Amino acid sequence: MSLLADLSTAASSLAADIGHRIVAIRGGGRALSGFIWRRGLVVTSEEGLDGEDEVEVLFDGGSSAKAAIAGRDPSTDVALLKLDTPDVADWTAAGAVLPASLALLAGRGEGSLLASLTSVSEVGPAWRSLRGGDIDARLHLALRLGARSEGAAVVAPDGALIGMAVSGPRRRTLVIPTSTIARAVATLSEKGYVPRGWLGVMLHAVGQGAIVLGVEDGSPAAKAGLLVGDVITTWNGEAVSSVGGIASRLASGSVNANVKLGVLRGGNASDIDVILVERPRG
Repeated sequence: MSLLADLSTAASSLAADIGHRIVAIRGGGRALSGFIWRRGLVVTSEEGLDGEDEVEVLFDGGSSAKAAIAGRDPSTDVALLKLDTPDVADWTAAGAVLPASLALLAGRGEGSLLASLTSVSEVGPAWRSLRGGDIDARLHLALRLGARSEGAAVVAPDGALIGMAVSGPRRRTLVIPTSTIARAVATLSEKGYVPRGWLGVMLHAVGQGAIVLGVEDGSPAAKAGLLVGDVITTWNGEAVSSVGGIASRLASGSVNANVKLGVLRGGNASDIDVILVERPRG
């Protein structure tokens, strides 16, 4: 048998082996994919869900069930659904992925598995999303992601889970790594949301950084002594170039962090230590 025939057979066998874990999700007029993380929990793309509180999940074999959205983390694009699912073993995380490594993209349509053999086209270091999420590696796939495959599983040739496929900028297909998903699932299972840090100021971008326009009573900023008119120029020694740069630093890992802010007050530079707390909800 030829090499291509062997590869085709292996890819089809892998798709069949993992197919029972792959689900389709319908809600708000949209259809996307997801996968059973462990019994009772399904992972999918947060952005693909829009604003639904409940969705329909279609399983291998044609059965379906209503699922409650147990939690959402826009910063990592992970949403967690809670419902009765088949009993599955924990999905082993894939080892180190290299450029040109083969991967199987596995999603589900209305009545069938959606599977494509592709390759990992780019492997880079950890990065921070525009919404402040810490993503453990920059992984791109060498294909365009169809709408129904948003939230699909990305699987290594040995059946281990590389991560979840989501749409990125310029229509690139990104992979949220398994380790990032695991961290989000642990927090969402416990709290139903991912806590973010809170500084408690209103800011506006200026040439040197971000000027403080307002300070909330009782906030970390107020307790640290920040005043209206102060200009925040650095965050732990790194230059602040925009309000968005500060917002992105107030991610889940920032809760209870001690931050040193470089501040200009009346033309004089100083450092102010601030202990961030969890952002109030509601």
